[in-house]
Amino acid sequence: MDHATPKSLQDDFENLFENTMAGNLVVSPGGVVLRANGRLAKWLGHTVQDLVGKRLSELLTVGGSIYLETHLAPMLRMQGEFEEIMLEMRSSSGGKIPVLINGFEQRDAAGQPLFLRLTVIRATHRMAYEQNLRQAGKQARDALATVEGTLLDERETAALREQFIAVLGHDLRNPLAAIDGGMRAIARSPLNEQQETIVSLVEATVKRMSGLIDDIMDFARGRLGGGIPVRLCETDLATVLLQVVNEISRARPGRTIDADVELPLPIMCDGPKLAQLTSNLLANAVAHGAPDGPITITARSKGAGFELSVANAGEPIPADAVERLFLPFTRVADGGKQGLGLGLYIASEIAKAHGGRLKVVSDESRTVFTLEVPT
Repeated sequence: MDHATPKSLQDDFENLFENTMAGNLVVSPGGVVLRANGRLAKWLGHTVQDLVGKRLSELLTVGGSIYLETHLAPMLRMQGEFEEIMLEMRSSSGGKIPVLINGFEQRDAAGQPLFLRLTVIRATHRMAYEQNLRQAGKQARDALATVEGTLLDERETAALREQFIAVLGHDLRNPLAAIDGGMRAIARSPLNEQQETIVSLVEATVKRMSGLIDDIMDFARGRLGGGIPVRLCETDLATVLLQVVNEISRARPGRTIDADVELPLPIMCDGPKLAQLTSNLLANAVAHGAPDGPITITARSKGAGFELSVANAGEPIPADAVERLFLPFTRVADGGKQGLGLGLYIASEIAKAHGGRLKVVSDESRTVFTLEVPT
């Protein structure tokens, strides 16, 4: 094996000192530059000869010079080295050059300092990167604060809107009750045919308005209270469902509603709320189903739970409408049917309040809404 001669090793050290991407300095224990490489001299706008003989403090800014005396010098005495210290050096034109400096103090056998080796790395790009990073962080924080402020405003607006709806629904009941009472009193008086028609029309309108107010109140309670409240008790649900079927049949005598209800045992549920759910589903089937097609309601016990379905023939519900069918204020365009678009939303919320779920399947043959309430 070939062995390098002392001269070749010396040449390698000289080459490494001069030809590197870093600046190199050798400084005496008193802080005088003994040697510098060309790269550092070029950065600072000097020649190598200009740098030799200068004090290290002269190559630093005032702040850098103070940091050298107060921090780096004591660190060298205790540890004999330091690394990645951020300082600023001065160029011949007076400009500031940010640098990272690593230092190692060479000592003799007695521990006395002989000279200090410094490796200098330019940090201009790093400083720019850190500045951009800080700026980006500030922009991100500002953007987040703006979004959070907007969300807070939207939440407050939504809460205020829903509170307004609740108050409005509540306050509408009194004048509506007065109109209903007045119509009932008039209906007990002798009326001619035209007057009876007007009274019947007003009573039907009052009933419809009362239903709309109920929907608004349920919607507001559900949104403000985290869901529609229910009171669970053992209920003869079969009787409740058949009563709803009778009411819808009387209101729409031209439509056929087939009931197939087998619920032999009481069900733990909120009877009035499930009556409301069933009424909404049947009314929806009457409004949207084929006029000449039957409507079928089926109910079966499943353990301690039950399953209820309402089916009708007619045009299928568009696929894009199915995805948003149980959202509030959503209606399928069908030639101007009236309503707020809350019926299916409220039915879905009633299902959730019972620990169940309401789903729909719609194709060319029929549309089926199914309520599943588990054990």
